[in-house]
Amino acid sequence: MTKTATVDLPTARRIAIRAALLDKALPPTERSVVEVARHFGGIQIDPTRTVERTQHLVLWSRLRDYDRTLLDKVLAKRKAFEYSAFIMTPDRLPELIYYGERWPGTGGSWRERVTRFLAGNSEFRQSILDQLRAEGPLQSRQIDASKFKVGWESTGWTHGKNASQMLEFMGVKLEVVVAGRSGQERVWDLPDRVIPKDAPRDELAEDQYQERRVMRGMERFGVASFQEVRLRAYGLSIPNAKTLFGRLVEEGRLIAIDVPYPGKPAPAFALPSALESVESIGSRTTLLSPFDPLVYDRDRTERLFGFKYALEMYKPKDKREFGHFVLPIVHDGKLVGRLDSERDRKANELVVRKLHWETAKAPNAATRASVDQAIDELKVFVRAG
Repeated sequence: MTKTATVDLPTARRIAIRAALLDKALPPTERSVVEVARHFGGIQIDPTRTVERTQHLVLWSRLRDYDRTLLDKVLAKRKAFEYSAFIMTPDRLPELIYYGERWPGTGGSWRERVTRFLAGNSEFRQSILDQLRAEGPLQSRQIDASKFKVGWESTGWTHGKNASQMLEFMGVKLEVVVAGRSGQERVWDLPDRVIPKDAPRDELAEDQYQERRVMRGMERFGVASFQEVRLRAYGLSIPNAKTLFGRLVEEGRLIAIDVPYPGKPAPAFALPSALESVESIGSRTTLLSPFDPLVYDRDRTERLFGFKYALEMYKPKDKREFGHFVLPIVHDGKLVGRLDSERDRKANELVVRKLHWETAKAPNAATRASVDQAIDELKVFVRAG
């Protein structure tokens, strides 16, 4: 019988913070940028710049005195590349190849439309490869789309965007890759010109792919419920997940743990290394992007930290509880508040509208001073951009 370790909620939170690379500041180096991208499996790219683009906020939260040019250098030197709106490191390539070869899969009308669009435009698809091979990197508006036969249909803004959608879909399948950006517009090229030649290209079997996804999820989470990790494995069925988790526990690569989550109990797991030296885990005081890996899973954030969080930028102003683009605040192993703020583009300043604390009682002076310092550091970062 497998022995289950007990981990209380405060300890589980600190383990999660360490797994999110928020226990201490990393040095402001290209190596640290690569480390963050590799650890999380990717850094999400989002163009929203209410405060700053999320890829830069994620790095600022972890790197001391983060300089935006570090990410530019990492991408320029091909230490990382853009894939499906994430910055990923070349070690992910075997997983991406496995996923891309099977994408879009089956089930649902959207996947069916993608399959028809790709199958009906084989000549157009080949012409894009020919154009890139002959002309070098191109933006979507520079692609000759005259050979498309089946137009892309959508009820949204992508309707009729045949070249951009084809590039998007070919990108998922790694037939083309984002080579860089001109402003915010992506520039596309052939994979062998972008992805390093020494990047791993192992052919993964299904069980190897699923195991990699689960173990990467555990590294990112530190502690996590069965369901939280399974959903990060993209397509891992419940029976397969139970078999895989059982084997990983049996092999000693995962430890079954009991975390007293509020409400209905849920099976949880941790890496053995995550349970080491838990009493010495630190916690930075910093602010997080709404898309930060620590809070991206809103259900997990509420269950683990008691922090109910939603992005309200798409809500009417009078329906917002906290603000348009609110940044969670992490301090001393907890999520202690949220900052409603926005960049004033003309003045190039961060305007703080309101600081919301999670507790009804005002925090002590030490907490307030630490949070004020973090906000001041964010103001300096915004002005530098």
